[in-house]
Amino acid sequence: MITDDVAVGAIARYPRTGTTGKILRVEEIDGRQYAELDSTGLYYRVDELVTVDHVTTEKEEKRERSIEEYLEETMEFQRQLEDVWEKDLDQTCEGGG
Repeated sequence: MITDDVAVGAIARYPRTGTTGKILRVEEIDGRQYAELDSTGLYYRVDELVTVDHVTTEKEEKRERSIEEYLEETMEFQRQLEDVWEKDLDQTCEGGG
């Protein structure tokens, strides 16, 4: 729980879905505290959030890989697809039933 750490600008994660974002505001609704995260615009119960040090986005992860690594991964995937197509399929079209 981050009840003591909840503040506008803090970074929090909702473990059930992995949603992570910066807290935009904290509001009390029906006697419970909720925090709005910037990544979704949704409110999450404060007692179900955990604090984190950094928000990692998909863009950051992609930037960390080099062009060469990306190309090699893509080529390996293509080789695997070709291998499956050539060896594991007998080119017949069977319907079930």
